[in-house]
Amino acid sequence: MSLSLGIDIGGTNVKAVLLHSAGQRLARRRWKTAALGEGSEIPGRLADAIIEFLASQKLGPGNLVGVGVASAGLILNGEVKTSPNLPHWEGLKLRDGLSRGLGRRVLLENDVNALAFGEWKLGAGKGASSMVCLALGTGVGGGLVLDGRLFRGSQGLGAELGHMSIDLKGRPCLCGSLGCLEAYAGARAIRLSAESALAHGEAGAASLRRFLGGKDPDPEQLHLAAKSGKSLAIRIFDEAGRALGVAVANLVNGLNPDLFVLAGGVSRAGRWILEPALDEARNRIMNPRQQKLKIRLRALGDDGASIGAALLAREPRP
Repeated sequence: MSLSLGIDIGGTNVKAVLLHSAGQRLARRRWKTAALGEGSEIPGRLADAIIEFLASQKLGPGNLVGVGVASAGLILNGEVKTSPNLPHWEGLKLRDGLSRGLGRRVLLENDVNALAFGEWKLGAGKGASSMVCLALGTGVGGGLVLDGRLFRGSQGLGAELGHMSIDLKGRPCLCGSLGCLEAYAGARAIRLSAESALAHGEAGAASLRRFLGGKDPDPEQLHLAAKSGKSLAIRIFDEAGRALGVAVANLVNGLNPDLFVLAGGVSRAGRWILEPALDEARNRIMNPRQQKLKIRLRALGDDGASIGAALLAREPRP
């Protein structure tokens, strides 16, 4: 039985999936990211946690053909260069440290790249030649599979699709640019839009405020409000969806992919964000009669990045 292990490192949790070569998820484990400590102690602690997890399955590192690790942030040459959600991990040579602790080959990859690869191989993008993955989380991450290969760019810096500008003089983004997709369609941006609309008393604000009952206007609460017919929540998702649609049209015109896969918490809004995105994209793409615009929601749930990491661990070194 050929097994690989995928690890998905987030700001709050670290998720592990043990994957059979046929794609079955055999076991899962979750740890708190903070429990792994800080700095140079992290690889050793993570290796110990993995060894304990494998032992619970009556396995050891020697039973694995590879270990893949997906981490948010800028990943270069096995190192976490920068990561807004993992400041204590920055500068950490995670790949080499973990490889020493396990005695196995370790591959370190950006989390949305891993997610895109997992969805392409086993999820919503299975069978596609080219696929765009957009992860609508706190910000917006991107992953590309082009002509059957994960695209990383010439220096490993490609596919930062959330920082594609969709408005030349638009909203400021945390990256320092203006009009980025992330500034319109990420969870942070949607919450800020809702807070501004409530503060300025826009139409429907009083009704939405009563519905929220003091809760933060995050995408989850706004989704519930939209399903309950709250007009302001519907408008906020419509605005985010149309921004997403502009980005989708740009990517369709530039890359002509087979399909798009949406992941991340904001994508759970479903039709409230998908319908305006499709409408806007269809109005902007060239050759609309020839383009087969497909947008699907992720199929692998919260395991997408860890599954993708486990699959990438089986691939030839990039």
